[in-house]
Amino acid sequence: MPFKKLILFMLNMVRSSTQTCLDRFFELIGQEDVHMSQQAFSAARQKIRWEAFRELFIALVDQIYMGFYLTWHGYRVMAIDGSKTQIPDDQKLREFFGTAGKGNTAATAQASALYDVFNNVLVDAQIEPMKVGERELALRHIDVLSEMPSFDKELILFDRGYASYDLVETLLNRGISFVMRVRRKFSVEIDQLGEGDHGATLRKAGRRRINVRVIKFSLPSGEEETLITDLTDKRMGQKAFKGLYFKRWPVETKFDEVKNRLEVENFSGRTVDAIRQDFFITMYMSNVAAVACWEAQDEVDEARKLKANKYYYHVNVNHAIGTLKDRFVLAILEPYAMVRRYKVKRILWLLIHHVIPTRPGRSAPRNPIPRKAKFRHNRKSNC
Repeated sequence: MPFKKLILFMLNMVRSSTQTCLDRFFELIGQEDVHMSQQAFSAARQKIRWEAFRELFIALVDQIYMGFYLTWHGYRVMAIDGSKTQIPDDQKLREFFGTAGKGNTAATAQASALYDVFNNVLVDAQIEPMKVGERELALRHIDVLSEMPSFDKELILFDRGYASYDLVETLLNRGISFVMRVRRKFSVEIDQLGEGDHGATLRKAGRRRINVRVIKFSLPSGEEETLITDLTDKRMGQKAFKGLYFKRWPVETKFDEVKNRLEVENFSGRTVDAIRQDFFITMYMSNVAAVACWEAQDEVDEARKLKANKYYYHVNVNHAIGTLKDRFVLAILEPYAMVRRYKVKRILWLLIHHVIPTRPGRSAPRNPIPRKAKFRHNRKSNC
C-alpha cells in the first residue's frame, strides 16, 4: 500500500477487525482486486513513527487558529484534564504504561488534554505511562501552548487536583493567566477568608511571594467553592468567575466523546507505537469533526434564525463522526478540486439536515453502582 493511502487508511479509524477494514478500504477506493493481509499492514505501520500522527494533529490545530475563534474578555479559554485510558491486556504494554483497576492488573495509560472550551478544539494531547503525573503532563501542555504561532492572551482553567505553588509560578512566568480551584488546606490564609472577592499571598520557602485573587462562593449543595486567579480586573466579578469556571465542564464531556463515540480505547494494535498512533489519530479526527460541526452549525443558525423554534438546534456530534467515516478519506483522495469541494459540501449537507434540539434543564443522574457491561447499551456505534 502506498504511504499516502496507508496514512489515510489509518485516519479512517480501524474499529473492527483489521482484515475486514482493509478489505473495505480497498473496495471503498475502487481497488477491489488489491489484497493486503493484516500481517502486511502491521509490518507497514511499524515503519511509521507515531510522532507523524502527532505532527498531523498539531498542524491541524495551528490551521484552525489561523481563522476566527471565540474568546472571553479577549482570552482564549482552555481547560486541562487527565483520564485513565484502558489499553490492550498485553504484558509489554503493562510493563511500559503500567496498570490500574481492581488488583492493579489492568494495562492502563495516562491521557491528558488541553482543551479550548469555547471553540471545542483539542489544543494538545498526551498519552504516557501511569507513573507520569497529571501535573507533569499539564506542564507539557503549557510548553506546547507557549510555542504555538497563535499564542497570545491565554487563560487556563484547572480543577483542584492541579493546584500548586510551582504550577502557578510557571504559568505567570509564561504569561498565561489561570483560574484554579483549590482544596481546603491549600493555603491557611485562603482558608481563613469568608465568601466574596479577596486578595491573598501564596508563599513557599526561599521563593518569591505571589499575589492572587480569591473568589469564594457557595454551591446549591451548600459546599463552599474556592477559586484563585491572577486576573485582577474588577469588571470580572464573582458572578463572572463562577460562570467561567463551570465552562470547564466540556473538557469532561470531550473525554466522553473521545472514549465512547470515537472509541479511542478500541486500539488496533498491541505495541507502544500502535497505541500512540491510534491515540493521535483519534485526537486528529476529533478536531476534524469539531471543524465540520462549526461549519454546519453556522448554516443551521442562519437557516433557523427567523423560525419560532421552541428549542435551539445543534449539529448531532455522534452523527457527524459517523458521517465523516469513509467520506472524509474519499474527499482527501479526490484528485479534482471541484469534485473534492462537492464531497466536502455533501458532508456538511448531511450534518445540517440531521440536527437535534437542546432541551434546557434535562439531566441524567449518575448511577452510583453501575453494572459492568461489555457494550454501552445507551450508545450506538457510528462506524
